[in-house]
Amino acid sequence: MSLKVKVGDQVPSVGLRASDGYLLNLRSLVTKQPVAVLFFGAATLEGAARRRGTKAAVALGDGHERLREAGIEVTGVSCDSAEQQAEYLKETRLPYLLMSDERRTAVEMLGIPTVADGENVNVAQPVLIVIGREGEIRAILTEIDPSTVVDEVMASLAEPMPLAETRPGA
Repeated sequence: MSLKVKVGDQVPSVGLRASDGYLLNLRSLVTKQPVAVLFFGAATLEGAARRRGTKAAVALGDGHERLREAGIEVTGVSCDSAEQQAEYLKETRLPYLLMSDERRTAVEMLGIPTVADGENVNVAQPVLIVIGREGEIRAILTEIDPSTVVDEVMASLAEPMPLAETRPGA
């Protein structure tokens, strides 16, 4: 999977509608505290894609209190409408906000692959982007193991940022 962003990049500024009805900017959300942003398709997808997204979302929900105690916010982003996400939240009882990227602005800016299922276009497979308080991307997880994902998020924020690669004579 080849994303347009990498560890160390700043998260782009993009407005998304939250499942509570408010319009939020991804960049302003992360300047308050570190955040784990799960890009996933589940609310309107079917089959394996829905199961992968739901497993990742539920794993973060199960670890939500632990992450919150560590000062880390969690949010999910899908290409579904805010109404579809509200239904999904009722079904899964996730303890965190979901944000709607119906126009696919964020997924296109970040290069997150999407898949078409009829007229529905959504995130092809879950991608977790962990963002530090200063807006820098600290980790990108494309293979999410529900049993270790919370530990991976916490470790990515506990470790110092790797030094930028330098070329000789640069």
